[in-house]
Amino acid sequence: MKGWTELTAEKALGEMPTDMGNLYRSWVEGNPGKVNRLAELVAETVGSFREAVNTQDGVVMDEDPTSIPVTGYRHALNLVVFNLGMEMGVEFEPAVYSLNVQANVWLRMVQSGKMRPIEWVAAGRPRFVGRKRKCVE
Repeated sequence: MKGWTELTAEKALGEMPTDMGNLYRSWVEGNPGKVNRLAELVAETVGSFREAVNTQDGVVMDEDPTSIPVTGYRHALNLVVFNLGMEMGVEFEPAVYSLNVQANVWLRMVQSGKMRPIEWVAAGRPRFVGRKRKCVE
């Protein structure tokens, strides 16, 4: 279905910044009980995003339970990386905190119905149609 993309733990690990991915792998080696934590965070995030989208009338949900709207993919990934980093004790740059805020704003806008994450409305082109003017003599 157009407009949806998959988000799994494997995909998240492959797309997070290299240093974060390496830090996560080291963290799991030192904390074997956390081996499934990334998958848990991804599942929670995907669930939140799907739930937000499902609140809107007329939205046809993708059947794949790991899929989220393409428009929210980067936000979801940022939330996963942020939450994982917080658990690992990462001290993020201030700009990273704004990515977390932006992701939460995206979720709230979808939940409130102020944003339609699936239906893209293409911007129209301006039309310059000449009007016939009546000549007044």
